Amino acid sequence: MENYFFVLFSKIINKYLLFQINLKKMSNESRNLNSQSFSELECTSSKNISTELQTIKVQEKKKYVNFYICQLSVGIIFTYIFIICSITINIVNRVIFWKFKFKFNFTLILLQQLFCMIFFSLCSRYSKIFIAQTGGISFSDFWKLKFQYIGYCIFFILKTVTSLIGYQLVTNIPMYVNLRKFLTAMTFIYQFFFKKKKISNINILVVILLTLGAFLTGIDDYSTDYKGYAAVFLKNMFNLVNLEISENFKQKNGVTNLKLLVYNSFLSTPLLLLTIFINGEFIKVVNYFQEEHDFNYKNLIFFLFASCSIVMITNSSFFISNEKNTSLFTQLISDSKYIVITFISYFVLKSFTLTWKNITGIILSTIAAIIITINSLYNNIKINKNCSKETFKNIKIINNEVSKENVNNSL
Repeated sequence: MENYFFVLFSKIINKYLLFQINLKKMSNESRNLNSQSFSELECTSSKNISTELQTIKVQEKKKYVNFYICQLSVGIIFTYIFIICSITINIVNRVIFWKFKFKFNFTLILLQQLFCMIFFSLCSRYSKIFIAQTGGISFSDFWKLKFQYIGYCIFFILKTVTSLIGYQLVTNIPMYVNLRKFLTAMTFIYQFFFKKKKISNINILVVILLTLGAFLTGIDDYSTDYKGYAAVFLKNMFNLVNLEISENFKQKNGVTNLKLLVYNSFLSTPLLLLTIFINGEFIKVVNYFQEEHDFNYKNLIFFLFASCSIVMITNSSFFISNEKNTSLFTQLISDSKYIVITFISYFVLKSFTLTWKNITGIILSTIAAIIITINSLYNNIKINKNCSKETFKNIKIINNEVSKENVNNSL
């Protein structure tokens, strides 16, 4: 009996050993096959790295803010704050340029960046929320990515200066707005054809409508001022570079866009100050304040302070929005502000006359703005079910009370 169990046990061990030997042979063969195709897989995976990085924002869980009736994502909230501030800053800057004749581009940007630098310095010292969002501000932290920060700062200054120059040269507000709209088409072409990003059909439709609407709105005014148009076109190019840098800065360098904004204000302030002394604008500003004007300087100081404050909010909301969303989405949703500016320029400022061409262009642009707004809210809003049930109950109660009052009055 013992011999029988011993023989049986030995057979089981032999079969197990044979199974292990065959398993090793199979694994070696599979390794050989994998080694042959590894280079091909590596090539394909390297091509897909960029697309995978692009979808990280979509895969991340969105953070929502509760407004009792509904919940809105943080990204869409900051996007609409950026839109409102952009509309306001366009109006304020136009008052500074044309009413007060304060056409000093580098000085205005210097004041705005100086205001941002002081504000962020105070926040980095006293605000716990700001410190938690940025991870702290220090020279050693800046020095690790000094070239990236300096590169962004240079393009930021170029973008802002060309924007202000174009704003002064192109006196027709709708024309300036339409030239700015072509940035959306440029962003779409770069991301779709060069970066091979997947773009939804709705976004493609909105880009087509916006571009066609912009072309029709300004079709009668494309030969007025080539210098102004060139300045706005350069502004679009520099803005496209800034959009791409800010969109991917966190993924590539592990630094939030808010910290990028802080270091940008610290870097741009001395660069702008040096530029003002080199190009002689400082002497022009001194002469401007020594001359007599038909306005109160207190009003000018108020508008300059308002411009600096609004720019700080605009830049902060833009950086946060572009970190939460893609640069194309931020550009598409922000194009709705240009529709509002166009209506303001016609009904309030009376800066252009309507024709069937620009009416068609405005209608197409408005349709595009409505589509992207509805789509953005649909993807970034959550209705609170409990709240909706309570509101329906309250509506029923009110209706019942009203019906009872009507019956009593009739009696």
